[in-house]
Amino acid sequence: MTNIEEKYRTGRLTKEELLQFREFVNQSTDAEQGAAMEAHWQEDIDTSHVNEAEIDAIQERLDEQISGSQTLHRRLWHILERVAVVLLPICLIGLGYLSYERLRSTDNLLTISTRHGEQTSITFPDSTHVQVNEQSTVSYRPQVFTPNKREIDFQGEGYFEVHRDSRHPFIIHTPDMSVTVTGTKFNLTNYPQSATVTLCLFEGSVSLRSMKTQEQITVKPHERCVLNRHTGHFSVEPFDEDEAYYTAWQRHELVFHSVPLRQGVQKLSVVYGVEIELKNVNTDDYFTGTLPSSDFGKCMVVISDLYRCKVSRTDKSVILSR
Repeated sequence: MTNIEEKYRTGRLTKEELLQFREFVNQSTDAEQGAAMEAHWQEDIDTSHVNEAEIDAIQERLDEQISGSQTLHRRLWHILERVAVVLLPICLIGLGYLSYERLRSTDNLLTISTRHGEQTSITFPDSTHVQVNEQSTVSYRPQVFTPNKREIDFQGEGYFEVHRDSRHPFIIHTPDMSVTVTGTKFNLTNYPQSATVTLCLFEGSVSLRSMKTQEQITVKPHERCVLNRHTGHFSVEPFDEDEAYYTAWQRHELVFHSVPLRQGVQKLSVVYGVEIELKNVNTDDYFTGTLPSSDFGKCMVVISDLYRCKVSRTDKSVILSR
């Protein structure tokens, strides 16, 4: 069979010998065929029938192909190096921008919130101090809050003592208006369930801008500015009460000086988050007194005794009626 294998490799088999060789292969195992091929692989190639000139020509062609392949690889590598020099700065800039956007838009927002009955105080990196009332939220990004850029978001009620810096104003953003100050003291009330936003200024000056109308005004000391959420317009009036009157909430007190009963009840609704209805009660009657901001039941007792009305409850509200 060795002779037939040799003739098969050199392409000299007859038809009968090809059929005989095929039958031999079909009858042998894979291991036997593998061993035969390995033995043939180890044999020396007979080049006696090939002249040296042909062998040299074959070697030349192989060398040219190998050399050409290496030259192509070198050219491709030089091209890639040049492209990398151009693209690397672009890629670095792109990655830097993406990192900046990620840093600016996510995960770095610090939010301080108070629940009902809670108060807290915050001192910002610029030494601005804020006393925060209950059910309030203050948000800012510490990485972005710098001496050159002082901005926060605020909702609820707070007493602000802003560090003075005439070149870099302190800006407070609310859904309805923005407050720009350089150094001052004021009380800001901005509860979402209230129909108005109120700022009472004690020192310095502040600039207010309405988000709805873009109206902008400047408030002076001892002026109270009220923004109507519905219309987006401001109203400003002087006040005579001292600072303690407007910061009574820091002592967990609600102080009323000759205010219409409906206004006082509205304040209670905002503070306690409870809808209060008045039935058969004169809402224009004036009310003066101090009520607790942490005891709704006591507030109802005081008002019901003063106006001789009874207190009843429904699923949605508290009703004061005669």
